Amino acid sequence: AFAAPAAPNPWATLRAVRESLAAQGPLEADFTQTFLPQGFTTGETERGSLALALPDCLRWDYREPYAKSFLICGGTAWAWNAEDRTGRRFSLDRRSEPGLDLLLLATGDLEKRYQASARELDGGGIEVTLIPTGSTGKNGPVKDAKLVTDAAKKRLIQVSYRDAEGNQTRFDLSSYRDLPKRGRFAAPEGITWEDGQ
Repeated sequence: AFAAPAAPNPWATLRAVRESLAAQGPLEADFTQTFLPQGFTTGETERGSLALALPDCLRWDYREPYAKSFLICGGTAWAWNAEDRTGRRFSLDRRSEPGLDLLLLATGDLEKRYQASARELDGGGIEVTLIPTGSTGKNGPVKDAKLVTDAAKKRLIQVSYRDAEGNQTRFDLSSYRDLPKRGRFAAPEGITWEDGQ
C-alpha cells in the first residue's frame, strides 16, 4: 500500500514565499479584489495593481470601478484619490489590521497568532489556511484566512479572509513583474493631506 504524501509544511511554505518576495526587490502585480457579504453568492469586484517592497511597504492603485490609492510604509498609511488632490494620512498598527498582518508581519509573528494547515492544489499551488488562536481568536477581526501560493515561483496568487461578521475579502494576484519606477513607495506630492484616523 502506498502511503499518502505528507501535507506541505504551512510555515515553511509561507517563509519561502516571503523570503523570495523580499529578495526580489520591489514588485508589482495585477489584482482583482472581491468583497462577498455574509450570505451573498455574488459581491463587489474592484481591479488595479499592487506594488510591494517587503517587509515594509504595500501600495494598492485601484483603477476599476473608481480610481483610488492606498500606501502603507512602516507605521504610516496614506489614502488618496489623485483627481480630488486630497488625501488622509494616519498611523497604522499592522498587527491589528485584518489582512495586513498576513502580508506585513514576519512568519514567526504569524505563528504566534494563527494555527496553520496546508494542502496541495491541482496545478502546483499550495493553499495555507490560518485560524486565529488565543486572545485574538474568537473575538478577533479575522475568523480565518487562506493564502494560495504558486509553489514553483514562490509567489502569492490569492489572499482571502473572513471578518468577524462572516464577510469575505479576496485578492487574486497575477502577472508579477519587476517594478522599475522609483517613488512608488513615497506619498505623492501635490496632495493636501489631512491627518486622522
